[in-house]
Amino acid sequence: MTFRSSGSGPGPQAPDGCSVELYRKTPYFEELEPFSSLFQPGTRVLELGCGTGRFTRRIVEWGAQVTAIDNCAEMLDLVPETATRVLSDIETLRLETRFDVALLASCFINEPATNVRRAFVDTARFHLLPGGHLLLERYDADWLRQVAPGVVGRIGDVSITVESVSRSAGVVYMTLRYDLDGSQWRHSFAGVPMSETQIEALLAECGFGSFVWSGKNNHWLRANRN
Repeated sequence: MTFRSSGSGPGPQAPDGCSVELYRKTPYFEELEPFSSLFQPGTRVLELGCGTGRFTRRIVEWGAQVTAIDNCAEMLDLVPETATRVLSDIETLRLETRFDVALLASCFINEPATNVRRAFVDTARFHLLPGGHLLLERYDADWLRQVAPGVVGRIGDVSITVESVSRSAGVVYMTLRYDLDGSQWRHSFAGVPMSETQIEALLAECGFGSFVWSGKNNHWLRANRN
């Protein structure tokens, strides 16, 4: 099954179909607050897939030094100038700097292509100092397996509806519609459910250990580079 992520709606879309204007309008919901101890003043943080800087702003407020990576120039233009902004795909990124923390949010770990998923983790490890921390976000595996068309709920003022879902060879394909202030955006993408055991196995193969899960349905994982 050939599939390419896509998006539509007001304003430009990133290569993966995410809408820049929608990301700009989505506020920070304190997702990183339980991990604030990772982002001490002076801590060097590599944010992989920063979008418009929703997390970046908070990390900078804590005093950490952020290098923000995204492959969409329009996204990066909205990231605070206090961060070092780098236009690049995650899987091919190779910087000279080494970091204390790598952040891989936005459920990139659920990427369907095994080689790309592995490349994301390899990039994080390559850039981390020994003992450095990886913080990643995943989709709830049960939700991906069971999700059906219908209203999902709201994120702040944004209403989210699943317009279509299909499944093939373990991969979930869906289109989400976002409604805000009379505007609509759509994002069609694919994801593969990943259990805690599967993610830990992948990370262990890539040189990580000391796994600590947290959040509702183990939404977040903290690991250390060996």
